[in-house]
Amino acid sequence: MSFEMKKISLKQFDPSYWAILFSLFVVIYVNFQYSVWESNNRVIVSDVRLYYAYLPATFILNDIKLDFIKKGEKKLGEGFWVKKSPTGNYSIIYSCGMAILYLPFFVVAHFSAEVLGYPTDGFSVPYRFALVMSSIFYMMLGAVFLRKFLINYFSQIVVGLTLVIIILSTNLLYYVSLEAPMTHAYSFGLIAVFLYKIDTWIDHPSAKSTIILGLLVGIISLIRPTNIVIVIFFALWKTTTWSGLTERILSLLKEWKYLILMLAMSVIIWLPQIIYWKYVTGSYFYYSYPDDQGFFFLNPQLFNTLFSWRKGFFIYTPVMIFAIVGIGCLYKNRKYFFWPVLIYTLITWYIISSWWSWWYGGSFGLRPFIDSYAVFSIGLAAFLTWLIKTKWIPRLILSSLFILLTSLSVWNFLKYYGGSIHWVAMTKEAYTDSFWQKHPTAEFYKKIRFPDDKLARKGIYKYADETKDTLVK
Repeated sequence: MSFEMKKISLKQFDPSYWAILFSLFVVIYVNFQYSVWESNNRVIVSDVRLYYAYLPATFILNDIKLDFIKKGEKKLGEGFWVKKSPTGNYSIIYSCGMAILYLPFFVVAHFSAEVLGYPTDGFSVPYRFALVMSSIFYMMLGAVFLRKFLINYFSQIVVGLTLVIIILSTNLLYYVSLEAPMTHAYSFGLIAVFLYKIDTWIDHPSAKSTIILGLLVGIISLIRPTNIVIVIFFALWKTTTWSGLTERILSLLKEWKYLILMLAMSVIIWLPQIIYWKYVTGSYFYYSYPDDQGFFFLNPQLFNTLFSWRKGFFIYTPVMIFAIVGIGCLYKNRKYFFWPVLIYTLITWYIISSWWSWWYGGSFGLRPFIDSYAVFSIGLAAFLTWLIKTKWIPRLILSSLFILLTSLSVWNFLKYYGGSIHWVAMTKEAYTDSFWQKHPTAEFYKKIRFPDDKLARKGIYKYADETKDTLVK
């Protein structure tokens, strides 16, 4: 009896495939390790309650105008913030983009709750579990398409390392597990798909790709309107000179039918929101945020968003320093990515820094940057490519630093969950005091300082204890 050895495809050993599988395993493990859906006080809380409110209000309460609030009832729980419109109706302050992404999982949860004997109120265990799983789904969708995009320009090992670092060594892991239904893993996933599609559409536009891109632009901007900045890629993608930019714009104008189709698809995605605003507020377009919350474009906190001890991007997600440094590597070896990635990064940084609460409330690190991790991954992959090819002495030094900062990013994750990184009031003294501690020390709470939210709404940034508006315990 003879046995024939089967040839094993090299594709089975592609590190980028294994990186996705490994990342998925770790994400699932972390989720079941903490099982946040088992708690009534986790998952559907804070901002998520507002993103999600459209679904129970529409399909369970049959009260999209939120009339129950006028009766003094709290059918959607505590911490459900609304804004009173000129018509006297209450409106949900966040747009419905996340509710659209939640919807398929909500439907499954609703039927599962009925079958399994749980309350069909929109908030029981099946609903919470479904929301967490939806976050994992959209994040992994992004990982798959990010790999499909990056593998065209970088080696398998570089793409694999990039994916593992982005998913497991940044605050993305936190927002796909412990606060999974927040917007960031979803936006990361959709922007990753957008990158893959625009990369092919620029060279070979088609009606199908145009429809998909239009829907993507629509839902990405509906989730977080400031992310509309991705449309600059239509003009900048793979352009390296002014003449190239001019040619691209002229080319886009020649494809005006595709642009109209794309715009139509984006409008279709926005239609539920526009209809909701008209029905509830009387206006087709409505600023649903509180009137004292907005942008201060003349006072952007550019330094604080990157280096502050409260929430600095490079302080709490230090491994991403290499992604930004890697943008410089693009100029020499992949210049067709340099200008679009650089300009997108600068605009995104400016917009994030201009929001009145530049620290973005209670969060682990500067969470709005997570949305752009697919774009930043290009810089990270470029840095890793350069690192692998450089001379052994600088490679050894930088690799050691890279591993150190990657480990620090993971340690910060554990510290934040353990409480030794405060959700809004960190200082240098508090950070150094608890650096080696997963849980806060006895002195920790004496060293934190809260921001003054009232002054921040006016674009003035001070500590609460400086203005005596808040007592720090």
